[in-house]
Amino acid sequence: MTPSQPRRYGKYLLMDKIASGGMAELYRAKIIGDRGFEKIVAVKKIIPYLAFDDVLVSSFIDEAKLAALLQHQNIVQIYDFGTMANSYFIAMELLAGKDLRLSTNKSKQKNMPIGLETALYITAQICDGLEYAHKLRDFQGKQLGIIHRDISPPNILITFSGQVKIIDFGIAKARNQSKDTQVGIIKGKVAYMSPEQAEGKVIDHRSDIFATGILLYEMLARRRMYTGEDTLQVLSQVREARFEPPENVIGYRYPELFRILHRALAKNPDERYPSSDEMQADIERLINKLPNRPSTQGISQYMHRLFEKEISDEDLAMRAAMQVQAPAELPQAEFGDSYTLTDSEDAAAIVTEVIRLEPDQADGKAALSTTAEKSSWGESRGVKYAAAVFLVAILVLWSLFVYRKVFLSGDSNSGLNQAGLDRLRAAAVTALEEKRYSKAAELLKKAVSQSSSRKEELLPYYTKALLGQASELAAAEPERAEQLFIRAVELNPENTEAFFQLGLFYTHQEKYQKAIAAYSKAAELNPQHPNTFYNLGYIYAKAKNYGKAEEMFERTVNLSPPFLDEALFNLAIVQRRLGKREPFVENLKLALKANPNNKLAKEYLDRIDRLKKK
Repeated sequence: MTPSQPRRYGKYLLMDKIASGGMAELYRAKIIGDRGFEKIVAVKKIIPYLAFDDVLVSSFIDEAKLAALLQHQNIVQIYDFGTMANSYFIAMELLAGKDLRLSTNKSKQKNMPIGLETALYITAQICDGLEYAHKLRDFQGKQLGIIHRDISPPNILITFSGQVKIIDFGIAKARNQSKDTQVGIIKGKVAYMSPEQAEGKVIDHRSDIFATGILLYEMLARRRMYTGEDTLQVLSQVREARFEPPENVIGYRYPELFRILHRALAKNPDERYPSSDEMQADIERLINKLPNRPSTQGISQYMHRLFEKEISDEDLAMRAAMQVQAPAELPQAEFGDSYTLTDSEDAAAIVTEVIRLEPDQADGKAALSTTAEKSSWGESRGVKYAAAVFLVAILVLWSLFVYRKVFLSGDSNSGLNQAGLDRLRAAAVTALEEKRYSKAAELLKKAVSQSSSRKEELLPYYTKALLGQASELAAAEPERAEQLFIRAVELNPENTEAFFQLGLFYTHQEKYQKAIAAYSKAAELNPQHPNTFYNLGYIYAKAKNYGKAEEMFERTVNLSPPFLDEALFNLAIVQRRLGKREPFVENLKLALKANPNNKLAKEYLDRIDRLKKK
């Protein structure tokens, strides 16, 4: 792996993006200080188009505050927190490894099961980190009562050196942050919740112990503990703690193992381990009885066998990163900017494409931000993103209980008068303004169902609530989000924004044919919506259908959107692909004329001029 052109981000040099999730991006970065001081770190920052979402920003800040207090060998270490270019960031230790989900998947692919010793060792390390977090005290000696709330395979990292790290305290809460510890609010991944968490009840540290038991169960059973076909089926099983007994699915015959699992997975919290260290003690007693003792070195050797190629790539990336020096002047990392230029001597090789789907500044509609550094659409040009270091996106989930109530059950009240409907509408509008989309949807469903005469008036609000709810869940619960998006377009089939947001969702999911269908409907409803054509241009370009991409970007340009320079730049790139050299150069010039600060257009034109002079 070779890093991208380094860009300054405050005191950091951002070298290459190593992961991108639904809510944030992760970069390999370097601090370069006085007298040759250097340190490689990871910088995690909120995705630009989400930087003004108060709920997500609040969750991000909570993660930074809590994680900064946690100094333990089994918890990822936070070094720094701040803002740059209107976006919050966290600097943390850069860990070369794979999360437990990827590790178990690879073990199945290679038929190299995680052995009993390894599974017990990993679980014991998780218990050690949780015990520290659960009993952490503040500077006044008061116990904080931290609960992780999302102990799940993506949030457990196994490093290539054999360490076990708990990551992502994005939805963890200390006891004094009571506003988010309330009945009816469910946060976390459903299949790894405790029964009380799935009910939306107030939880304590024993909920994390239940989730840890699930991880041990799944590592040894080599299958999911809950097997429902959809989220609601799984939720029902979780609430009842209904799963196949471990004796039926785990081949090891140690009575102590099953006692550990049954106690950790007890439905009643009072019957579980009262603390993580007691669970850890039982695990270590069992380890002492095994013929082979696990160790950090043994875990490292196992990871090297699983991920031989990935480790080689990561070693190359780290060596390249260490060689990066800070020039006297570096381009400042801008809000959402990420690019490099080829070093080729041949003008024909200038093919860095950047397809950016920006917010429409005229009407505030949010769109997807995508930056590609490619030699051809979908093919990496010398930069492999390091899967060895990853980002688990910060997730803020609304209540599944509310979802069930709103969408699956009937209304118990009927016959509201006009004054009652006005109150419902006002409360729903307030909820929308506060971005409490789940509550708004609940209120509006009731209002719509009880007043056919005012349905047309209420539908736009109901559609907005459904779209907001779906957007919040898109990263964590894509199937449920898709249902909500589809519900929105079914309820309001004349709503351009609903189809546009559905297309945006499918674009994120890389379901491009469905995205094209949704965008096409949006374009049919509103032929003056530039974001629609812009996003269609991106999809066609990614599919190497450059003729259609050119058509879509030309339609975007003809609408003179606020992001005209970027539409012209993308039009130029696809024309270059079509061999249309003169329009390629002309549209680069027009892009620069539309926005003299368009760095990509300027650098392309400068490179062309330099090559002409050779």
